[in-house]
Amino acid sequence: MRRLLIVYLSLLSACQIPFHAADVFDEKADLAIDEAPHTKNSLEWWYFTGHLEDTAIGKTLGVEYVVFHFNPTNLKGGWLINMAVSDPELDTFYFDHQFYSKSKNQFETLPLNMHWEKKGFVSSLKGQEGFYQIHAKMSEHPISFELESKAGKGVVLHDGIGYENYGDFAKAGYYSYPRMPTNGRIKIADSTFEVKGNLWYDRQWNCSGVFERKIAWDWFAIQFEESKSELMLYKLYHIKNGISLLGGTYTDSAGRRFDLKSNQISIQELACWKSTKSKANYPTKWQIVVKDIDIAVQLEVAFPNQELKLNFAPFMNFYYWEGMSYANGKIRDKQVHGKAYVEMTNRFRIKD
Repeated sequence: MRRLLIVYLSLLSACQIPFHAADVFDEKADLAIDEAPHTKNSLEWWYFTGHLEDTAIGKTLGVEYVVFHFNPTNLKGGWLINMAVSDPELDTFYFDHQFYSKSKNQFETLPLNMHWEKKGFVSSLKGQEGFYQIHAKMSEHPISFELESKAGKGVVLHDGIGYENYGDFAKAGYYSYPRMPTNGRIKIADSTFEVKGNLWYDRQWNCSGVFERKIAWDWFAIQFEESKSELMLYKLYHIKNGISLLGGTYTDSAGRRFDLKSNQISIQELACWKSTKSKANYPTKWQIVVKDIDIAVQLEVAFPNQELKLNFAPFMNFYYWEGMSYANGKIRDKQVHGKAYVEMTNRFRIKD
């Protein structure tokens, strides 16, 4: 499996954007098909993030749970499972990951019924179309969580068809359930927290282009409280030539979708934190303006050190930042607060 990942990374740097021979491009995403794994997709994922609160003691925790499927050699491919818990009260970040080989036609029917177990690491994802059950247990830390979600709002097909066009960088299948009421429990050592809140779910496929070595990727997902609306933004930029692309989707309280283009979005970095492990500089505070929607908010991370390290092989690590954040500002002159997650990849490749 480690050898397969090395091959995968080398192929990413050579693949043609936006197409991969085994990727899936249709006129419109079909959840009855596209929620299941695509047999030979270059890279795809099922992505859950969110703030969950134990209301009995007023403690909030951040949760990340991701299933990656990759198939760089157009054969069986493999799986990578990531899980993380953020504790802003203690400025503590726990994460773990595990690789698994993929059997032929594994988990390719709906509803999802994925499960893995190895060396004390346990992961299970069940459900479809907004209704999910997650069971996860780390091996690196005495941490586990059991969560159940249901769709609080309808599905958002990005760009109207469930395929996001990232300019000349990539074209990927992409839909979201941006607000899913969730309840369950999180265990940290001897403490058990009965939690509830909202998760954000992203389903993407054909993603080799946005994860190339030469592409840096920032992703922002905000659930606004007062307006009951959601904002997804991304920034892709070519590390060598400095070309960047912004885009995203805003969903109002009634579920209406507004597709956003580069000229509508401003993302200004206001502060940063340098990792002692990867030596990457990660922004920790942003000023975000979306003109046509009349959004002006400041976004700030809950605490800086929410960096993950994936061990592909000895002396071959991949670092990225994924963590809970908070937004404060205005939408159409009304004060709003937001619970957010931010992802930043390939920042360690950007030199000062």
